[in-house]
Amino acid sequence: MRSIGTNREVLPLRSVIHASVVEHDYVHSDGVSMGRALAESALEFESSNYGMVPAKESLVKEMVSMVRVEDGDEEDCMICLEELEVRFYASRMPCSHTFHGDGIEKWLKQSHYCPICRFEMPTN
Repeated sequence: MRSIGTNREVLPLRSVIHASVVEHDYVHSDGVSMGRALAESALEFESSNYGMVPAKESLVKEMVSMVRVEDGDEEDCMICLEELEVRFYASRMPCSHTFHGDGIEKWLKQSHYCPICRFEMPTN
């Protein structure tokens, strides 16, 4: 282990990734295409919203505030990965994380968690 600075350590990480590549549709004896079955399964999973629960819309408007990005406060929006520019307005969650307004609004319609720290917004 190497030490960086005074409070951080770099730990070795090892991972194993298993993957399968399907070159073409494999047709079972019952006539069902494996590719079609996989596509239908993926669509069903996506339509379930990945198990995420949206934040309560009326409370989002109360809890998320608009703030002006000041000199020295610029950072990247972790939703769109673009910089929050100085003198523009951004949306700040109660946990103090800041995002572009339209990005966090769309996010909170899908999930009630802050995309950075998992702060929980109220749900319906």
